[in-house]
Order: sequence, then C-alpha cells, then structure tokens
Amino acid sequence: MNQQSRFSRSQVIEPASHDDEIDLFDLWDDIVAHKLVIFAGFAFCLSLAIAYLFVTTPVYQVKSVIKPVGEQGLVEINVPQLNGIYSLGVEAAFEHSKRAMLSKESQRLFYHQYLAEIKGLEGLYNAELSEAQNVKVFGELLDVKLSNKKDAETFIELALELSEPKLAANLLNSFVAFSLQNRLQEIQQTIDSKLRVRLNKLEYDASLIRDKYYSSKIQRKLKLDEARKIANSVGQVDPIYSESDILGSFKPPLYMYGSKALSAEEQVLSQREVIAKNLPHGEEHFIVGLPEILFEIGQLKKLDVDYSKVRLAQIDESALAPLSPVKPKKLLVIILASVVGLFVGVLMALLTSAYNRHVKRA
Repeated sequence: MNQQSRFSRSQVIEPASHDDEIDLFDLWDDIVAHKLVIFAGFAFCLSLAIAYLFVTTPVYQVKSVIKPVGEQGLVEINVPQLNGIYSLGVEAAFEHSKRAMLSKESQRLFYHQYLAEIKGLEGLYNAELSEAQNVKVFGELLDVKLSNKKDAETFIELALELSEPKLAANLLNSFVAFSLQNRLQEIQQTIDSKLRVRLNKLEYDASLIRDKYYSSKIQRKLKLDEARKIANSVGQVDPIYSESDILGSFKPPLYMYGSKALSAEEQVLSQREVIAKNLPHGEEHFIVGLPEILFEIGQLKKLDVDYSKVRLAQIDESALAPLSPVKPKKLLVIILASVVGLFVGVLMALLTSAYNRHVKRA
C-alpha cells in the first residue's frame, strides 16, 4: 500500500512534458539546416532593391538662400525727396522678400511666364491638368523654409526637387529673381501712386494760394484807384496822419494817405512782374509760402529713382546643380532590403522546418 502511494506521489511531482514548448536550440538547428532558404530570401529582397534603384529615376534637390540686404541696397528709395511719402527699411524690405517667396500669385505668374521651359521638365507639367492644378504641383515641389528665433541669422531657404539637376537649378534661380523683381515692381507702383497724390495736393495748394494772391492784388489795386480818385477830388495830395498819429488798430480811410502815396503803391503793385522777371518763379515769389511749394513740386517732378540699384534682399547662395541625388537613398535602401531579406529568409526557414515536422508526425 505504501509503495503504491509513493509511486502515485512520484507521478504527481514529476513535471509533465509539453510538445508545444519552444526550444531555442531547435530553432537554431532549423535555421542552420535551412541556410539556403535564408540565403534565397535575402538574395530575393536584395535583388528587388537593386532593381528598384536601377529603374527609379533619381531626384535631385537644389537650394537657394536669401538673407537681408544692407542699407546701401535701399538708398535709392530713401532719398530726401520721398521723405514723408515712402520709406523702406532693411526689415521691411526682407518682409517684402518673404511675401514674394510665399506668394501663390507670384508662383502662378512665374509658372505662366516660364511655361515653355517648364514643359520640358518631368514632373512639373501635365497636359491633362489645368493651369491651376499644374501651378499647385509646382508649389508642392517648391519648399520654402523661414528662419526662426533660434537661428543665428535671418534667412529664407528655398528648395526644389526635380530629376534634372541643371534645369532645376536654373529654374529655382529664375524663380527667386522673378519673385524679387515682381515685388519691386509693386513697390515702384506704390511709390508712383503716392507721388502722384502728393503732387496733386501740392499743385492744388499752390493754385489756391496763387488765386488768393492775385485776387487780393486786383482788389487792392481797385481800392487804391478808388481812393486816389477821392484824394484828387478833395485835393488830398499828402497824408493827413503820420505814423505816430495812428493809435491801436485804427486805420484811416485810404484817400487820407494822399494821392501821391496811393499812386506810388499802385505803380509798385503793377511793376511786381517786371521786378521779379529774372527770378525762377517770377512774381510768385511775392506770395507767402508759394515758393516753397513750387520748389517741392519741382524736386518731385525731377525725381528719377533708379530701381535697378534697389535690392530687397541679398541672394547669399544661388542654386547649383548637385552631384548626387537625394532620392532614392541607395545606402538606406540596401540596408533596409538586407534587413528585410534576412527576416524573410529566417521566417521561410522556420516555416519550412515546421512544415517538415508536421509531415513526419502525420
């Protein structure tokens, strides 16, 4: 009875064997036994990767960097004649450059103007798409990166990816130049508009002052003529009052100044044009405030801004044709293909071993 109990107890204590346990040594033996299968999977994936590299068209990336221009590039549009009309600082000019590079309208105008060159570039033109859709494709290929506060310098970096490096570099340089020039033309139009507004205002003010002067002159001459006739009729040749006799704001009638003084003043008024005939603005020099206005009008009309000397930004780095493509990355593709091939090979080897064991058991 005791022997039977000990035998039963020993049977309970002994660990039961499980057929579904994984033995790492068995797995290693399976891998070694089917190393040809692993090599076949590795070679297959690697061959696909090499074929992909041969078939895929390489893509090249060209870059251009723009930085703020110095003050010397903005001297032409910061001349004294434009003071109070228009001014442009370095930061404002660079802000114009940012807007030019990011402007969808600028991209559309550039695409339309350079359509003949763009049609020859693969990936930039599709005859089945509309112009707006083609422009959108161009905008997606064009990458514009702006500097932030963490960067040591302020810049705009433009990148374009195409399969033809030289044409891509030329196209990107053309886009940068076109966008900056287009923005400069908009600034020129703004300055011209503000100049016209300023000139119109000055000429209007000058006409008001001029009309007021000549009206006052005619009125004064009429009053002098009228007073002289009264003085002659009453026999008043010399003034009745001297300057010391006139108190406060009291002003005696004109005829009391005497016909002699009245005739002299009337004669001088009539000779103003002759006296000032050699002056630039003639008799208008007698009009208070008018010479200054006429001088400003003359300066603005003579103003000739040479916009070819104006620079909104400095092209710090022009786009150059790269020597190697950015896509596909050959080394990365080979490494990934090798890893995937090894994994596929091992998986095939394990599946083959498992299938063989299943066949033996059956």
